[in-house]
Amino acid sequence: MVHQLKAALRKKILAKRDALSPEEVQSMSDSIMERLFSRPRFAEAKTVAFYIRKGNEVDTERMIGYAIKAGKQVVVPVTDHKITFVRFRSFTELVKGKFGIMEPSVRENDPKTPAPEPEVVVIPGVSFGLCMHRLGYGKGYYDSYLSSCGAYRIGICFDFQVVEKLPRHEKDERMDEIITEKRVISLI
Repeated sequence: MVHQLKAALRKKILAKRDALSPEEVQSMSDSIMERLFSRPRFAEAKTVAFYIRKGNEVDTERMIGYAIKAGKQVVVPVTDHKITFVRFRSFTELVKGKFGIMEPSVRENDPKTPAPEPEVVVIPGVSFGLCMHRLGYGKGYYDSYLSSCGAYRIGICFDFQVVEKLPRHEKDERMDEIITEKRVISLI
């Protein structure tokens, strides 16, 4: 039953998100970036994890650039059978990975020098609930990573992606904050 509820919500939210214009995505993404960069935990972090957006997700490209200019070490995910974060070097070095998502070539990252553990993880989602849980794409990669990660978790999305009650599974991980273009939802 939970899987059916999640699938229906996922379909509804993705249809609305996919209908956004590039200008709407960029404008709302810029507002989210302003809120993100003003959050104390993010501002204090030396190493932050971002995702590389796919489609009409919140655009993280400017966020990554500004974080690097601010002196932060940026790591991004590479997905195989699990998520592994590697150092971000350049958008020109990205290759299409699993699920068609752009990611750094693992060959570009020296396996003898592992990426530092992020202090803050910026997380995408199809939807987030006021209960602080997220609805992803249904594969469980982020939940699996977060289950053994001590980093501060910030979910970012457009405000219409936040719902009051989210169907969830016992393995779904909670966020510490959710940031939209209109508000910050926090446990603290």
